[in-house]
Amino acid sequence: MDFSQFNRKASGYECLGPSVVAEAASYANSCNLSLWMSTRFKAPVDNDFLAKWELRHTAVLNHLKLNILDKFPHAEIDMELPLQTVNLCGNKLFGVADAVCKFPNGQLMVCDAKSGKKKLSHWIQVGLYGYMIQGVARAKGASVPEICGFALCYGNYDKEGGFNKNNIEFLTITGPDSLTEVLPEPTRKRIREILAISGSDEIPNPTPNFQNCRYCKWQDGCEQAVLESSDQVVDVSDLF
Repeated sequence: MDFSQFNRKASGYECLGPSVVAEAASYANSCNLSLWMSTRFKAPVDNDFLAKWELRHTAVLNHLKLNILDKFPHAEIDMELPLQTVNLCGNKLFGVADAVCKFPNGQLMVCDAKSGKKKLSHWIQVGLYGYMIQGVARAKGASVPEICGFALCYGNYDKEGGFNKNNIEFLTITGPDSLTEVLPEPTRKRIREILAISGSDEIPNPTPNFQNCRYCKWQDGCEQAVLESSDQVVDVSDLF
């Protein structure tokens, strides 16, 4: 890896975002070097893409709030809530929850707005927010809040990038076991592995393949990046 192409994060601010951990936990990216880099370096920013994303995200975020107000009128809502950095299994996590609902009985629901396609990693992400909220409360000596559910609000866009407000989807997983449902033990085991590797001082080997490298933020500095798929359609009729 050519480290000179990237800016290092300030000392004491080396951490991962829950969304990055969630992607790796769902095996959307299985390159340990990418995770290690994300902990320590600032990824290059595509300003045009970021501006478009912010506009889309804000639109879905507003619909998320409207759905919460409609379905849970008695809940207190904190929008865009920065969560305190936590140490977790050898690394640090920092993130911003799009919305946290507090109900009169003290229970919480963690919600997120998404302007892209549905992914398993989105549920893992809000599950991590839930553990972070509980951990910070315990560290402060406060009662650990019960997580009673999670919600994802999806906004669909057409091929031209237009926002269709009629295709808003508001999905929930609720109940006393919702945290275990979105983060069962096998997933938590995978997350523990991810954080131990990415938080280690030892630089891990890359796992170069087209899926990992295609959208990798570090591909310009990685000598082993695979940017073209070598897969070809093969005839297996004789095996069938």
